[in-house]
Amino acid sequence: MTFSSCALRGRLAGLALAALLAAPPAVAAELPELKIDLAQTTVSGISSGAFMAVQLGVAHSASVRGVAATAGGPYFCALDDALGGASVDRAIGRCMQGDPAYRAQPIDAAQLARMVAATRGWGAKGEIDPPEGLARQTVWIFHGYNDGVVKKPVSDALRAWYTAFTPAGQVFYKDELPAGHAQISAACADRPDGACNVCAQTGGRFINACAEPGQPGALYDAAGAALQLFYGPLRRTPTAALGGKLESFEQAPFIRGRSGSPVPPARIAMGDTGYVYVPPACRAGEPCRLHIAFHGCQQDAGSLGQAFATTAGFNEWADAGRIVVLYPQARKTLPDPLGRTPANPMGCWDWWGYNDFLHDPGAGTYARKAGVQIAAVWRMAERLAGAGGRSAPAGGAQPALTVVDRSASQAALAWTPVAGATAYVVERSEAGGAPQRRARVEAARVSWVDDGLRPGSAYRYTLRPLLGEVEGMPSAPVELRTAAVPPACDPYFSLSRGAPVTRTGRPTRAVCP
Repeated sequence: MTFSSCALRGRLAGLALAALLAAPPAVAAELPELKIDLAQTTVSGISSGAFMAVQLGVAHSASVRGVAATAGGPYFCALDDALGGASVDRAIGRCMQGDPAYRAQPIDAAQLARMVAATRGWGAKGEIDPPEGLARQTVWIFHGYNDGVVKKPVSDALRAWYTAFTPAGQVFYKDELPAGHAQISAACADRPDGACNVCAQTGGRFINACAEPGQPGALYDAAGAALQLFYGPLRRTPTAALGGKLESFEQAPFIRGRSGSPVPPARIAMGDTGYVYVPPACRAGEPCRLHIAFHGCQQDAGSLGQAFATTAGFNEWADAGRIVVLYPQARKTLPDPLGRTPANPMGCWDWWGYNDFLHDPGAGTYARKAGVQIAAVWRMAERLAGAGGRSAPAGGAQPALTVVDRSASQAALAWTPVAGATAYVVERSEAGGAPQRRARVEAARVSWVDDGLRPGSAYRYTLRPLLGEVEGMPSAPVELRTAAVPPACDPYFSLSRGAPVTRTGRPTRAVCP
């Protein structure tokens, strides 16, 4: 069933939803109040969750310091096409581009300029945080070249959108793995219940395991790459040794309608139950940070239970890193004749305006602070941070530099901070040449992205802290080899069939190597 055909099911949906809206909540647990520095918040998402992560990161850019988007597109990608449900098909054609049933519409320069202008305009009106906050964010973007749901030009447009606001040294884009449309996880392989798809697959739980190129037997760890780019080097806890606990909580107390009055979660396509992973140190009252992880379509609790929250890969890095991970939940809904629920048959987060259907005269409320889902999730974040607290990593005398990710043209570096450092200097050498100064990075940052590298080439990096104008002890050098350029690949996926297809819509099992 496509998004635009859902209204035809309204009468049947109304009968089921009347009972749903009247049902008591499934859980009674409360979201805890912890010592969390809200200004250290980061967000991530896959597919519709990637769009949602970008939306939340833009709406609350004064607090959100990092955004990770797997298979997502630029902010306000739907533009006016979903206004009043007028042309959701066109929004899908622009912001996904992979289903032959919806004519692909490239995101051109004029449309990208409108998305940028909307961001600036809403920021000037106070409907989102001032866009200047985006200049402080770190961004990690992922696209697998076997992804036929959200095609590469959409992720390319997301990267292009960020160039209007965020310095290039803070944006990393990985696109050379043969992944399908999925959350790429090194943790799902630790589970005995078949949680992992193979790397190139699209479907199932949409959680895939991909080999780490150049490291035999190792899996690519998307969660670790993103979180370390945001927070600096972290230690991964093996899944079996996790000390924290995944807790369920009732989402209803955080749900409000457009008027601000409480409404049942189903009315804005959110689930009754959400999840939060709390490391032992955070539960014991130590200062911590918050990461918000948005699932994708068909990954909500009603579809997968706790599978996304337990296998996406974030908990393993959060446990020793004192990072609380919030897993808010959307839900599948069908419209009823009284307009009590939106059309969201796949349990997606709202990136095209289904919660604003026939209500928003200007389009885009869903992507601003007033968007009912954004507001609900941010209330959850504020509750978690209710006990206050500041989390600052301890500084040493010498930085520990590490490579957290690489692509064919970029290297993502992260380091432990140095006490008293006023800035950091990154030096690079190649092929036995002398080190060359590449960047001066402000003291508050713990990562930097080098761009314009040659594919399949070796590089060596050193980090030098500055204490005023005096150089401190340099880091030990780190070496890396950039990845190969990904092959030309043109995958497609039918939303109605839930299966890969050719450009002409024929079923296929072919994947790019």
